[in-house]
Amino acid sequence: MENAPSKYTVSFGLSFALTSVVNALLVVAKEKSHAVQNWMQHLTGHHWITHAGIIIVLFFALGWLLAQINGGQGPKMAAKRLPGVILAGAAAGYLIITGFYLIAD
Repeated sequence: MENAPSKYTVSFGLSFALTSVVNALLVVAKEKSHAVQNWMQHLTGHHWITHAGIIIVLFFALGWLLAQINGGQGPKMAAKRLPGVILAGAAAGYLIITGFYLIAD
C-alpha cells in the first residue's frame, strides 16, 4: 500500500503551483502598469523587493490555509498526482512570462 503524502506536502505543493502562476501574473501587471510598479517601488524601496515579499507571504499563507481544509486534514490528493500539478503550475508561470515578453515586448 502506498503512503499518502502529508497534508503539508500536498498543501504547500498546491500553494507552490498557484503561487507560480500569481508570480507570473504579477510580473505582467508590473510591466504593463507603471502605476502598479510605482506603488510597489514606493512600498519597500524597490518593486522586486515588494514582489518577492508578496509571493513569499502568499506561498506560506496559502499553504497554511490549504492545510486547514477538510476539517484540518488538508486537501486529498494521490501522491502520484502532486508532482504533475506542481510541474503544471511552474510551467504555466514560465509560459505566461515567456509569452508576455515574446508577444508584448
